[in-house]
Amino acid sequence: MKKIICIMFLWFSHSVSAQEKPYVSIKIQNIKQAKGNMRVAFYKKGSAFPKEGSITYAKEAKVNQAGEMIFNFTDIPYGEYAIAVFQDKNQNQKIDKNLVGYPTEPFGFSKNFKPKFSEPEFSDCNVVISPTTNTFTIKLID
Repeated sequence: MKKIICIMFLWFSHSVSAQEKPYVSIKIQNIKQAKGNMRVAFYKKGSAFPKEGSITYAKEAKVNQAGEMIFNFTDIPYGEYAIAVFQDKNQNQKIDKNLVGYPTEPFGFSKNFKPKFSEPEFSDCNVVISPTTNTFTIKLID
């Protein structure tokens, strides 16, 4: 009987934790060159988006082909986030910018927000990870 109770407890605990952290997929489009690494960063609501030191979750992978890449996450809890991506072509672990501060490497944001004169605000790029919506597409700007 104790074994059955333990098994039921473990199963219930696993199903509860699986509900707290859904499967999230980020499709990145408009990759022009198979060069460097692609970095995807999630910023939780209330963070200093899009500052490097405020990243809540991130993943990086080598760019093996032009076209598109897909990143999958299983460790991000439900909630409101902004997503920033960039292709680190020279692999220096930062997004390079020109003299006026505009990125010289391909980049993009959730909601495909295109900044005009300054960095975006969180509200320009916010998305909600929920039980029903967990796939997001970001087109790189270069």
